[in-house]
Amino acid sequence: MTAPQPGAVPTWPANLSEATPLPFAVWRVLHHVDGQRGTAEVARLAGVTPQEVVTAISQAAAWASRAAQRSQPVTEAAAQTVTQCVIAVLGPMGEFLVDDVLDELGEGATLNALLSRVAAQLNEAQVQVFVRQLRARGIA
Repeated sequence: MTAPQPGAVPTWPANLSEATPLPFAVWRVLHHVDGQRGTAEVARLAGVTPQEVVTAISQAAAWASRAAQRSQPVTEAAAQTVTQCVIAVLGPMGEFLVDDVLDELGEGATLNALLSRVAAQLNEAQVQVFVRQLRARGIA
């Protein structure tokens, strides 16, 4: 989806639903996007600039894409990326942690389930580093 131009009629990005977790600043804008109001009207209702409407819709599209990715079954490439992120936090033991979690989850494990289970094994400081690693690789 391309971002709407100021003055256009913005719509919700594909794959975005009301259940998609978004930062409040983005939801505050998307709440007013109905496919009928123009960008200027959405901006007025949300108390932001028209450019901020365009930015919020682009951010919502990125969040929706990541949410869709996390609901997919874990691929070998995704498992390898998560393993690299955990190794950056725990060192070589991270590989064993990911393997154990994948064994527990079995066939059809989703990326979201893998990330949740791995994060549950880490302390708060380690989770922060883990999330930064994931974000740097476009997963979180």
